[in-house]
Amino acid sequence: MRGRPYGSVLALALAASCASPPADLGWVDDTLGPAQRTRWPGLDRADGRRVPFIRGFAEGEPSGYWFLGIATEETIDSFWVCRDGDDACPLDPHHRIAWDHVIGHPIFSYLPGDPRYSHWWQMWTVRVPDETEADSLRSVGELFRLAGEGRIRVERTLTDFGGGPTDTIMHCALVLRGTELEDNGGPMPDGVGRRLVIERRVGWRQGYRVEFFDFTPSEGVFPPAAGSGRRPRMPAARLYIAFRSCQTDPPPAICELPGLAAPERRPISEPGLGQDITGDGDVNDTNNVAGALPCQHARAEEPAYSPLWAIQGLDLPEGSPLQMIDESGVPDRTDLDSAVRIWDAVAAGLLPEPRRLTAPSFGGEPSNESPLFFNCPGPVPEAFVPYPCQALDP
Repeated sequence: MRGRPYGSVLALALAASCASPPADLGWVDDTLGPAQRTRWPGLDRADGRRVPFIRGFAEGEPSGYWFLGIATEETIDSFWVCRDGDDACPLDPHHRIAWDHVIGHPIFSYLPGDPRYSHWWQMWTVRVPDETEADSLRSVGELFRLAGEGRIRVERTLTDFGGGPTDTIMHCALVLRGTELEDNGGPMPDGVGRRLVIERRVGWRQGYRVEFFDFTPSEGVFPPAAGSGRRPRMPAARLYIAFRSCQTDPPPAICELPGLAAPERRPISEPGLGQDITGDGDVNDTNNVAGALPCQHARAEEPAYSPLWAIQGLDLPEGSPLQMIDESGVPDRTDLDSAVRIWDAVAAGLLPEPRRLTAPSFGGEPSNESPLFFNCPGPVPEAFVPYPCQALDP
């Protein structure tokens, strides 16, 4: 869908980057020091850099997600180059990037580590003449200059999600070159079929090449969150994390483990504890529960799926009869495996209502009472189509 020409919102976003690098300056990775590299998604391992896959539950089944880091609702700008008049660019009818129509590679406005960086990209369509060569545009400043000269047009990418055209937000995870998603293309967490492979692509930032994962094949794109105002915000879903209090006599077994979590309470989460509590030889198991999955949404009161998770704490009462993975010792055995069962337990008086977690809950600054968000995209089956969801039906 054709959008509105750029205006003051875009001009503000471009003002910080008006340089026009004339050449390919190489890989942005080569400009980063060791401390800067730690701010990018993934962990360095013997076999390369990997984004860990964390196992949990959703909709009554084993599930999981890739943990890409702490996130925010804010969006930043990305630019997708399309030939003038090509309305099949930049998105296909299923809300995926139409790579056979996009000219060259996208241009990003910020990198991980920048205070303004976000995982969520407002899409802008750059309309260029037919004779434009692929990758002849490599920086936001270059776009700003050419648009000012009237040689190209920069428009909001507008998408109709059923209520009329609106701004478009996509999920691209910028990563260091060669970063892999753990178990990408492997079996689905519930054991039914294989996962859709999430491809790593190349983009530009200020004349430098940068790699990213394009999640539109598994997620499509997103409308702005309700009440976004002039700048669109990413909509959020809910991720429930269960905790046991260590202020009991005797304390739960997980409180006796050395680990990363706060001493007064412990998450039922191997990554949070830094310990293998199920005995399967890894630290990727949790009792975390996603409130929704792509195109799956059993509890009507839950927000629809989003890779942006608003973190909810579940405080298990002392002596709770609810069995979790730390007691069962089995990664896929729990009494709480869906949002429906969580809220049924609340209604039955077995759980207090979930509480919204803030940054200090996970080791952040004590004065930072901002709500806590994670970027945790989930896998989908190989044949998945993100839009419309009815495409899942046989």
